[in-house]
Amino acid sequence: MVRLHDLKKRTRDNYKRIGSIKCPILGETVYFTSEGFNHLVYKSYGRPRTVQEQFMKLKCFEHATSVLRDATLVKEVRKVRIKKKGKWKKAIQYGIVHEVKRGKRIRVVVEKIGKTGKHKFVSVMPEDNASKY
Repeated sequence: MVRLHDLKKRTRDNYKRIGSIKCPILGETVYFTSEGFNHLVYKSYGRPRTVQEQFMKLKCFEHATSVLRDATLVKEVRKVRIKKKGKWKKAIQYGIVHEVKRGKRIRVVVEKIGKTGKHKFVSVMPEDNASKY
């Protein structure tokens, strides 16, 4: 059985190696920042996710790059307001979905802040769980 600590370390090492990846469906490069990794383990305001949530997100992360590289569907586009460094900013979040195995669809969330911001990885989850989070 995989221990959470080991999974977190392995995922963090893989995450750091990626840096960025070209996403054809968005026509942009998606950057993997420390914020994105922290979101896999913590909710907003630094509260840790439950062990089950962490396992789910960390296990799904192994498919994140293939979803961004191979996806043919942007299932959802949301215009949101987020607080960054004490200021409210407009952002767009993209829910990109791809089937990684027969019957297993993964959703990757990518965010762009403002008109000139970079596209950044925000989260990953199974598509059937997307409505829960």
